Amino acid sequence: MKQRIAALLCACGLLLTGCGAQQEQPAPTAQPSPTAQPVIQDYPWEFAWQEGDIEALKTPCERQGTVVTVEYDTPAYAVNDLLGKDETLHKRLRVYLPYGYDESRQYNVLYLLHGTKYPGDGEMEEYWLDQWGEQTLPVLDNMIDQGLCEPVIVVTPTYYSRVEGCPLGSEQVEKLARRLDDRYISGQGKGDDREQNIWPQYFGQELRNNIIPAVEGKFSTYAGGDTGEESLIASREHRAFAGLSRGSMTVCRSGLTQNADIIAWFGSYSGAWQEFDAMKEALEGEFAAYPIRFWYNGNGVGDFALPNHEEFRDLTLEQMGDRFVDGENYAFVTLTDGAHRYESWIADLYNSLLVFFR
Repeated sequence: MKQRIAALLCACGLLLTGCGAQQEQPAPTAQPSPTAQPVIQDYPWEFAWQEGDIEALKTPCERQGTVVTVEYDTPAYAVNDLLGKDETLHKRLRVYLPYGYDESRQYNVLYLLHGTKYPGDGEMEEYWLDQWGEQTLPVLDNMIDQGLCEPVIVVTPTYYSRVEGCPLGSEQVEKLARRLDDRYISGQGKGDDREQNIWPQYFGQELRNNIIPAVEGKFSTYAGGDTGEESLIASREHRAFAGLSRGSMTVCRSGLTQNADIIAWFGSYSGAWQEFDAMKEALEGEFAAYPIRFWYNGNGVGDFALPNHEEFRDLTLEQMGDRFVDGENYAFVTLTDGAHRYESWIADLYNSLLVFFR
């Protein structure tokens, strides 16, 4: 049944409160007012259009998945490139295994990112499955139990790869921005806080070379234990990548622009902050032979990231209509009560899983 939602006629104030796991802080320096009337599409999927639409799924499920930790080593790609170092990091990530996980069957995998870390936040690889696990885990369990999505492995790494004694600051930000001719890297934040803009550009190497091999060499996925490039390309339709806020920025940069040959499904929650031409050039050039199966985009009426996201949506649909068709392999959901917060992002995760791997 198609879902029809009436347009809202209200304007919400900027959400600038809360620095912890509950509330992301704005990535851009400017803080434009959110669009008063969201664009509502009549989609063929039963998407959540309000945060409360998935409330019933947050109750514990009888058949529950498990969460485990995977450790791995990775080059410190950003530090090594921008400072001329040769550093290696030992990192960890969290993995949700669905109820009844069975080594004899193959599973789809969703790589799911957090957003910006602020003082007082915990380890960011724990954002989804630990800090907010009391809500995320039941939603995953219940969606699988009710047949709303296939059993899926969910992996939550962190894009942060800081090296003690090797700080990255404004000098490195400007160096990277000039190299890429990228206004979003140079224009967000103040002073050395702009270091936050570096990680989304470099995470793609770690994802491809270190994270995916560590996960899919250990668990039963469609890669079949073979994490070589040919195998990852062949199994791309069983791999998704999504993230919120700066994690969404990372999806656009490190996913769509760098790894579309090994990932076919994408989710952007709250913003894009990518130079559109860079993504377009990659998808129509290096990755022209690799269609994107679905790109879900989610935002909220009260989210400061909405104007940026809408601008990117319009460019995508206007200039890449041969690759992205709204209602076919693309969706843009504006939650009518949404904001830059977990309650919106878990609704976006729900919506993503309705369309991923179909």
